[in-house]
Amino acid sequence: MSQLKKITRQIESFFSDGNPELDFLFDSLLLSLKTASKNAGSSSIARATPSIKHAQTLSTLLEAALLKLPVLSLHEHIQDLFEYFQRTLQENLHIPIHSELDDLAQLTAELRKGITSLSQTPNIKPNTQKNPQSAEPHPVSN
Repeated sequence: MSQLKKITRQIESFFSDGNPELDFLFDSLLLSLKTASKNAGSSSIARATPSIKHAQTLSTLLEAALLKLPVLSLHEHIQDLFEYFQRTLQENLHIPIHSELDDLAQLTAELRKGITSLSQTPNIKPNTQKNPQSAEPHPVSN
């Protein structure tokens, strides 16, 4: 139970200041992805390249910020997600694909919702409800 309290305090500490860095990184990454997607869907797809490069940088920074979360079990998932981000963005530098960039923006929005819900989770309390049935004596112990 002390481990649970420790993690709860660490999560509360992580989000205590509202974490403006995370807000900035999420907002900026979403804007870059949407701009890249818009330009990839237009007649001059080369205009998507600067936004894709910017999204690569921002996703690296966002990954680093999220890896500071005190929930170690999330770290591997975060790394896998951002590995996918980097691979997809690198591929889109060569041939920007509107739908792939839209998918990354949707993933970013969903990730933001998940992180926000983690920050808003009330203190986690272990289930301490006792079994309402009274213990019956063992038949051999008579």
